[in-house]
Amino acid sequence: MVTAVVTILIFLVMITLHEFGHFIMAKSIGVSVLEFSVGMGPAIFKRQGKETLYSVRVFPIGGYCKLDGEDGDSENEGAFCNQKLWKRFLVVAAGAVLNLILGFVLFMIIVSVTGPFNSNIIGRIDPRSYIADSGIMEGDRIVGINGKKVSFYNDILLYTNELDADSDVVLTVKRNGEKLNFNIKPSLDETEITYGKNSAKYVDSINGIQNTREIKYNGNEIGSEYIGKTVTSKRYIIGFEPLKLDVSTANLIPQSWNYTKYVIKSIYHALWDMISGHSGLDNVSGPVGVVGVVNQAVNSGRDSWINVIFIIAVLTINLGIFNLLPLPALDGGRLFFMLVELIRRKPVPPEKEGMVHAIGLVLLLLLSAVICFNDIMKLIAK
Repeated sequence: MVTAVVTILIFLVMITLHEFGHFIMAKSIGVSVLEFSVGMGPAIFKRQGKETLYSVRVFPIGGYCKLDGEDGDSENEGAFCNQKLWKRFLVVAAGAVLNLILGFVLFMIIVSVTGPFNSNIIGRIDPRSYIADSGIMEGDRIVGINGKKVSFYNDILLYTNELDADSDVVLTVKRNGEKLNFNIKPSLDETEITYGKNSAKYVDSINGIQNTREIKYNGNEIGSEYIGKTVTSKRYIIGFEPLKLDVSTANLIPQSWNYTKYVIKSIYHALWDMISGHSGLDNVSGPVGVVGVVNQAVNSGRDSWINVIFIIAVLTINLGIFNLLPLPALDGGRLFFMLVELIRRKPVPPEKEGMVHAIGLVLLLLLSAVICFNDIMKLIAK
């Protein structure tokens, strides 16, 4: 029950905020808004403003902002269709922008309460890894991996998450103001974690050399579904521990922005992997898959509220980026037609643009159905 309520609230907040972005931008530049609604379906509350009808509707699954002249002609000077191109562009883009701002603000909260964070400075080199013999030193700041710029620790995770035994890694570090390049061979890291009620046993093996340790915790810190289970993982790593930095007024905003950029980069990496054929729809989750993730966060123990906030931050950024993609029926598709209008110096005929959006909407609904089916099959297979 708690999971269902939290999931509904997450989608309600994300979608309503998205629509509020359209609303507040339209109001601020003089575009007529006919209705702003929280929720969908029959209205349970209505209030008519000077121009706009404000409503709350029975199904808390989103909301909408209805602009005058949004989908057709209008004689009203303030109608969306009668506005200059730059005004229409701002109104359409504002929803996604507000989603990104929400994600950034939520990451500020997360960074503030979670304490010291990992930096891109090497704090400790694992003597079992190949990096120990490379010439890299503790205190070096990693600024590049295979020519890609590294700004913070999560960039390192992003650029090394697909390493294998045959990977060649060129690590660029900054030491005493000088940039140095090192060729690194990835190390094989095999981990086995056995969860108990009050502690977990970690068996960590790097390049075949084992290290065993026990982590004690309060029984409420780990989900009950993990107790008694053993989880194994295998990956290739660089082989160092990052230096942790305390949160300060100087690094709070940069670190929060870095987390936001990391999520955006991850989304584009995932999209590129799908386009290039490196991954398929099995790696994409819809609302059903989100429910499973939310359920894990809600039942994750003492820090469950932080995990829920993290999920909201990631989802709202995903919603913003997805809506900006130049696909029909999305805000990005409408923005694309506006760019075409800018180049042609005249708008695309409304009936032709409407047909493209209608076809795109049907295709998106079909894609959503396929993704939901895959999510359901994953749940059944567990």
